[in-house]
Amino acid sequence: MTNKDTGSAHNGLADWYWQRLSAVMLLVLLPLPFALLCAVYTGVLDQFELLEIFSHFVPLLLHTLLVFAIIVHAYFGLKLIIEDYVHVALMRVPLTGVILLIMGAIGIWWLALIWAWGG
Repeated sequence: MTNKDTGSAHNGLADWYWQRLSAVMLLVLLPLPFALLCAVYTGVLDQFELLEIFSHFVPLLLHTLLVFAIIVHAYFGLKLIIEDYVHVALMRVPLTGVILLIMGAIGIWWLALIWAWGG
C-alpha cells in the first residue's frame, strides 16, 4: 500500500481539478463583462442597449456559467485555506459549511437578479 499524500480530506485531486476547471472558465468568460463595462463607461453602449444584450438567451447563459465558475473557484479556494490553516478539526466542517451556504446564497441571488433583469 502506497501513500499518495491525498491530504486529510482524501479529495485533493477532485478539488484541484474543479479549481483548475473554474480558472479556465474564468479566463475565457471574464473578458466579456469587462468589455461590456468598458463599452458602457466610454459611452459606446447605454443602459437600454445593455438591457437589450441581456434580453437574449446566450448572454444570460454565458453569465450563468460565469457566476457558476466564480462561485466554484471561490468556494474551493476558501475551502483549501480553511483546511490548511484551521488546525482545530471540529471547526473545519462548520466553517466549510458556512462558506458553502454563503456562496450558494450569493450565487442564487446573483442569478435571480440577472435572469429577472434580462428576462
